Amino acid sequence: MTRILGTRQVLTIVFGVFAVTLALFATAASGKVAKPGSHAATYTFVLSNNFLGNDWRPQMERLAQLTANLAPFKGTVSLRVVNSSATTQAQIADLNNIIATKPSAILVDAGSPTALNPTLAHACAAGIKVISFDQVVTAPCAWKVTQNHGLGQKAIGQWMAKILAGKGGVFVDRGLAGAPASATIENGFLSGLKQYGPSIKVLGYYNGAYAIGPEESGVSSLLAGNSSVAGVSTQGYCTPIFKAFKAAGKSIVPTTCYGYNGEMVGCVQQKASCAILSGSPVVVQIAMKLALDAVEGKPTPSKSATVPVPMTLFLTGPKVTLTNPGVTVENVTLNKNAFPSLPPGLALPFSLSQYSITPQEAAAKG
Repeated sequence: MTRILGTRQVLTIVFGVFAVTLALFATAASGKVAKPGSHAATYTFVLSNNFLGNDWRPQMERLAQLTANLAPFKGTVSLRVVNSSATTQAQIADLNNIIATKPSAILVDAGSPTALNPTLAHACAAGIKVISFDQVVTAPCAWKVTQNHGLGQKAIGQWMAKILAGKGGVFVDRGLAGAPASATIENGFLSGLKQYGPSIKVLGYYNGAYAIGPEESGVSSLLAGNSSVAGVSTQGYCTPIFKAFKAAGKSIVPTTCYGYNGEMVGCVQQKASCAILSGSPVVVQIAMKLALDAVEGKPTPSKSATVPVPMTLFLTGPKVTLTNPGVTVENVTLNKNAFPSLPPGLALPFSLSQYSITPQEAAAKG
């Protein structure tokens, strides 16, 4: 027999359905996706990256994906990676598309410190948490997680001045055009060099673009007219500099680079004097945890200050005493902090210790 509902019962059902619909709409608008059979929610994180031309960026993305499958992210965070062409215009276009999907958080490795700011301000206004990491922006509404390249490179400039006994000339890498960290790295190195070796001259600049090929070709071109160069600063690799010097029939000079496993091993094997600054992709893990804390309403650092990333300066060659370097200093020791059996492109350290990730996983070798 059909039951006829009274007016009050009908209104109760209608308002109940309306309330559920509003709740679902609010959840979708916040970037949360309800998990089947659960009252919990999955937060959508989108990683926006604009450059894949070296070993570091792909490793960083793998590390982000591996970390997303571990606690406290597993089952709570859904991570998507969007790679843009290496122009700010392309990254802005992709960011606008990302914002339209209303994720919970955007993790952005920026192609410019300022060009993305209006777009990211739009994301913040839409209630999306924005975490800028590695190459950071200046947008006030975004958190900024990055290594203090200026401080680390000042220590490297100090090392170069002391290893050269305050004399001679050097080549200086200007990095990747437009990348926020490039000028910071260059200026930090020159500051330390000038402070402790004011008589050392810069014989030439080149754009290494954080990549092996451009570094080798840039230094090879400079060597043609500056055979007396005594040291080389890079924003990426040491080993292509060794190759350029050998191809020119010249002895290897003191060289600086970043903490790729192959560079650390190569400096030891070539008996070269090297200053190697860790530029670890663990920055993305720090950014992801900050994003999770932010979307869950937990305490977070101030947006007006940079969230620091641990740094280590690895040295090979003659012992050099640095004055208040501001970073941890270690000598490179094979099979302790550099590993001949691991891929040369593996940036070290490859993961924060609280996450169970192996070096083989970080290097996509197992």
